Amino acid sequence: MKIRILYLSHLLRDNNFADHVCHPLIGRIQELLLNRNLYNGPITNTYDSATVQAVTLFQEDEHLPPTGILDGITYCRLEPAAIRQLTPLPSKKRADFTLPRANILITKATRQLTLFNGNIPIHHYPVGIGKISTPTPVGDYSIALKFMNPGGMLGTRWLGLNYDSYGIHGTSQPWLIGTMVSHGCIRMHNSNVEELFALVKVGTPVYIRN
Repeated sequence: MKIRILYLSHLLRDNNFADHVCHPLIGRIQELLLNRNLYNGPITNTYDSATVQAVTLFQEDEHLPPTGILDGITYCRLEPAAIRQLTPLPSKKRADFTLPRANILITKATRQLTLFNGNIPIHHYPVGIGKISTPTPVGDYSIALKFMNPGGMLGTRWLGLNYDSYGIHGTSQPWLIGTMVSHGCIRMHNSNVEELFALVKVGTPVYIRN
C-alpha cells in the first residue's frame, strides 16, 4: 500500500476560488500547471479563464471530474508529495488494545487531552494547540486516519481528524508542548501520542472545547 505524504502551505478550506479572485495560492497553482505544460500564461495570482482551462486539462489527465474548480482533491493531486510504501501486518499478528468506548476531550484553556472509556477518564496528556492566528477548531469530530511514523514535525504518530487537514500528532519540539504553537493541530509528546494511538481506533469521537 502506498501513502502520499503532503505538507500543504494553505488550508484546504481556503481553496474556494471564483473567477478573477486573487490569492497567493493561485500563483502556486499556476506555477505547478506551467511545469506540467498545461498553462503558458504569466504568474498573476488570479484565477482567470486561462487558469480555469489549465485546471480542467489537469483534471482530465488525472481522470477527475473536469470541472475547472480547484477543489481539495485537485489541489492535493497537483502538489508534489512524497510516496511511502507501507506493508500492513497480517491480521493474525495484530493485537487490538483499543478501548471499546474510547472518546477524546481536548480542552484548549488547560492545554490538556483526556482519553475516556465511556464516561471514565483513563489518561490525561498535556498538548500544544493552535496559535491565535491559526486556532485549533472547536467542535465535535472523529478520528479519520491513523498513520505511524510520519516523521518531521509530526513526530511518531498521526491521528487525522475528519475535518480539513487537522490532526493529533507527535512533535520534534517537545519543549513547546503546553503552548499555543501550531497551525491548528494538536501536538503531543511522542511517547504520549504512541500510547494514545494504540488505544483508539478510526471513528473514535474527538471533542474540542475552549
